[in-house]
Amino acid sequence: MSVLQVNNITDTGGSTLLGRRNAIINGNFDVWQRGTSQTADGYGSADRWELALSGATGSLSQQSFTVGQTDVPNNPKYFLRLSITGADNNVGLIHQVEDVSRFAGQTVTLSFYAKYVTKAPSSITMRLRQFFGTGGSPSVSVENDVTDILSGITTSWKKFIVSYTLPSITGKTLGTNGNDSQSVYFLNPNNETFDLDIAQVQLEAGSVATPFERRSYGEELALCQRYCLVVGGGGSGAADIVADVSPYATTASVGSLKLPTTMRAIPTLTWSGAFIVELSGTANTPVTVISVANGSSNRSVILNINHTAQASFISNKYAYLQANAVDARLTIDAEL
Repeated sequence: MSVLQVNNITDTGGSTLLGRRNAIINGNFDVWQRGTSQTADGYGSADRWELALSGATGSLSQQSFTVGQTDVPNNPKYFLRLSITGADNNVGLIHQVEDVSRFAGQTVTLSFYAKYVTKAPSSITMRLRQFFGTGGSPSVSVENDVTDILSGITTSWKKFIVSYTLPSITGKTLGTNGNDSQSVYFLNPNNETFDLDIAQVQLEAGSVATPFERRSYGEELALCQRYCLVVGGGGSGAADIVADVSPYATTASVGSLKLPTTMRAIPTLTWSGAFIVELSGTANTPVTVISVANGSSNRSVILNINHTAQASFISNKYAYLQANAVDARLTIDAEL
């Protein structure tokens, strides 16, 4: 195993760079389907990025670059801020890359921009975690750490570059449900409060950091929607039609939602806010339960919908599920 850590290296130039180099999805922090801030563990703000509080208190939040700034190239719009206000160890960020075989036995390079606002973390560890999937062997993840990757961090944006050779997966056994992964962790191992801003994260094969690969918003959104799709009001209006439904009783309907892209697995669903089942503008009723039904796939979701009684529904077959508030949304989840 070899480890090389180098800070403040300029991106290479003078050679032809092929696209689709960056294994990090939403490394430019363009997509925020779930919201612009969170204070709980897991997913809740920037797509594909998890908050790991490990008993601490803190938040992830969306921050905006000043238009025209040049400290971070390519005119990014947003960056991510991690703020820890109640200390504990091993807090940080997680990004899970699908498929543990990707990069196995190869040298990879992680590059990103970072700074702090008021209090720098005393150190950040990069952990590359190989997980072989449910039922895979070994059942315990293989964790590969590079310590103190933010040496020299200041209150101004600075580029950091870390290269690492990952272990081979020869002799390992993968699980059968497709949730094996190669995860990237940014962890603070110390019991301390701090803040950390991060932008333009890239993970790629090879020992050299190439210029950040910026994909269009539409392409980045589609990549994110393989793992999470949020539909509903979402601030765009209280009359968003979510799905066509067929009432089959005064208090129950079934709906079908075609997914915009093939998701990683058959998804689960959570819902929040006010929804109604609307019958062609002639009658509507509040929804009480929305769940994923048997027969769903990773390309379309069948919805079981319960609602308060509406007598006219029993003799009609066509209606639709509608978000009835700007904060009403379905979160359809196939995350690793």
